[in-house]
Amino acid sequence: MNILKSLLLLVAFPFIGFSQMTELEVREMTLTASEQELVFECSQMMQQNFLFHAEIVVDKLLTYNPQSANYNYRKGYIVLKSRRDQKTAIPYLKVAITDVDKNYDLYSHKEKSAAIDAYYHLGTCYHLDENLTEAVKYYQMFLENSSKKSGLVELAKLNIVQCGVARQLIANPKSAIVKNIGKEVNTANPEYAPVVSLDGTSLYFTSRRVWDDKSSDDFRDPMLNNHPEDIYVSYQDFEGAWTSPEKLAFCNNETNEATIAVSSDERKIFVYQDATGGGDIYYSNFGGNKFEQLEKLEYNDVNSDSWETHCTVTPDGENVYFVSDRDGGYGGRDIYRIVKLPNGEWSKAQNMGPEINTPYDEDSPFIAVNNKTLYYSSNGPKSMGGFDVFVSFRDEDNNWSTPLNMGYPINSTGDDIFYTTTVDGLRGYLSSFRKDGYGEKDIYEIQNDYLGNSPISSLVGIIATTDGSALPDNITVKLECPSCNKDEDKLSEPRIKKGRYFSLLQRCKEYTLSFYEGEKLLKTEAFNTKCNSENEEIQKNCYIGRYTLSGTIADVETTELLPDAKVEFINPEDGSVIETFTTDSNGAFTSDFLDEAEYNDEIRFDVKVTKDNYLTQTFVVDEVLGMKSNLSLDYLITKSDVGVDIGAVFELNPIYFDVNKSDIRPDAALELDKIVQIMNENPSIKIELGSHTDCRASKSYNLSLSKRRAKSSAAYIKSRIDNPKRIYGKGYGESKLVNDCGCEGKIVSDCSEEEHQANRRTEFMIVKN
Repeated sequence: MNILKSLLLLVAFPFIGFSQMTELEVREMTLTASEQELVFECSQMMQQNFLFHAEIVVDKLLTYNPQSANYNYRKGYIVLKSRRDQKTAIPYLKVAITDVDKNYDLYSHKEKSAAIDAYYHLGTCYHLDENLTEAVKYYQMFLENSSKKSGLVELAKLNIVQCGVARQLIANPKSAIVKNIGKEVNTANPEYAPVVSLDGTSLYFTSRRVWDDKSSDDFRDPMLNNHPEDIYVSYQDFEGAWTSPEKLAFCNNETNEATIAVSSDERKIFVYQDATGGGDIYYSNFGGNKFEQLEKLEYNDVNSDSWETHCTVTPDGENVYFVSDRDGGYGGRDIYRIVKLPNGEWSKAQNMGPEINTPYDEDSPFIAVNNKTLYYSSNGPKSMGGFDVFVSFRDEDNNWSTPLNMGYPINSTGDDIFYTTTVDGLRGYLSSFRKDGYGEKDIYEIQNDYLGNSPISSLVGIIATTDGSALPDNITVKLECPSCNKDEDKLSEPRIKKGRYFSLLQRCKEYTLSFYEGEKLLKTEAFNTKCNSENEEIQKNCYIGRYTLSGTIADVETTELLPDAKVEFINPEDGSVIETFTTDSNGAFTSDFLDEAEYNDEIRFDVKVTKDNYLTQTFVVDEVLGMKSNLSLDYLITKSDVGVDIGAVFELNPIYFDVNKSDIRPDAALELDKIVQIMNENPSIKIELGSHTDCRASKSYNLSLSKRRAKSSAAYIKSRIDNPKRIYGKGYGESKLVNDCGCEGKIVSDCSEEEHQANRRTEFMIVKN
């Protein structure tokens, strides 16, 4: 379209500048403007990248002509560029390519065709969707039909090369597990730039979600209608699930803040902020239980008038790798490095060189804890599409190896960027746009078994109260290493977060770990780190508070609490009495038995309860002390009334005999020994040992067999108690069946073995107390 026509249209349709228009104003405009006017407005919006408003207008245009190649082209282009939604864009672009024109006029309301660029954008959609054959087909169609001067020509050629890389990598996948970390973190909004703490329990990330108070609504990006970037942190609970994210305190609802890096001790976070226009690197220190206000990073030669997007700091704080598009680089964005000098100042920035940087973009560097493994993303010809994550290793001569694409499925045909790992290198996180995502960008966890860091020593631990209450605010951890080289390593204070702490350790050193509540020393412990080539994770926990023990004694039938019951703690090893109590008027008792106990201690003892007119009963205590500060021992005891079956009270196992035998088997002896103990602990009771059979033999035979078994069982017990007259045996045969599985009930052959077993039983009835 010539310049005169454009000027005439600008005079004819003097609409408000797009950056000042609201969504409502754009929608109202679509109700009153003509199709010609809407085409012009949509064209201006697209050229100036106000794609959110442009989509509102093009949706209206599609109501005029749903099959218009021009309007479908606009819609597909906007959907792809604004939110990378290739699935939605493909149908529109497929309509667009049915009528393309090299002389496409974006501003003409008479234009019915689509731009040749529609082929390129359709190829991009199939590329993102991993349909590589179709992607290459449309990239080539674009190259065959487009002007050689088109800015997309070189990108199309690059994308065809990337499709070849994608084919090769998909055909030879890595042994890695990739999973979306779920909707607790990921939403329909973009989530990206994850930074995982070295211990893997904190995940800092950037999100464009609305603030809870809606105050960020007024500061949406006018071009794409996105909310401002803000930084959140999610913590893993003790089951490994990510918890609801918390927004960091320094976030401003008017500006963009994005995660870049976190120091190894999580006491400093590095942030990208665009408050100065071009975008620079800032930082915030952790103090007063929160991250403080942002300050611009003053390291020499990092921030400049150019665009600095990212940085990573080695765990020892001696090296910083950062990204800039400043002049003098190898391409778009390059990775640079500065080093702390002996005098404490920082060196001039050094480009990482052509081994790392390319004519394309390199971004999101992350240096592993071994200071030898560098991860970063690049969108050059070795990528599958968009940004892929690459890894390079530094040798003993400080030379970086040829970067390796981390392969499929870690990388995809979309942008895979911002990769960071935990201390061992076997778990990492990146942001990516994939088919299973919740929004435009999601955060994914990567598990691998071939990129481990070693040898690494680390300290992890839990600090908690024994009663589960909140930790006091004045709890601190101090770690001393007199033989460590740097002053900051000789005495450090690991940050406590959600009851956890973490610290990297130097190898082959002696440490002293101390826990304090204010000035009060709670616990101190010395330990050494390994000197060999093995990784080690040293866990040291601290639990605040003491354990208590209490209990009650009550009647099993009425649950009435019983005063004056005698309670004895018995050592199960030798039977000695550890402690004796008498329940109070409320049937309760307390003990200081656990005063010196600590978290995770194994507690084993027997509790013997005695009371007049009740059976003396013994209960086993076998506990591992955990997050409950009180060990409660509440027992129900049974009256020694006539007719009580003590076998049922004490939950004895069945007494088994061999077929047609009455000899005492070893397994039966174990149960009968329990009766011996019960009778010795209850010397006043007299017991009838009743033996019963099922009805699968004759009545006379069953009666005879039950008598023999009752006699042999009673004889076994008589020989082991002081007064043999306190027990006698009686055989009942099949005369007292407990179910209808008998001669007068169900047919015997129809009865289950469980029903027969219920009838074959031995009872120990109290006949005198």
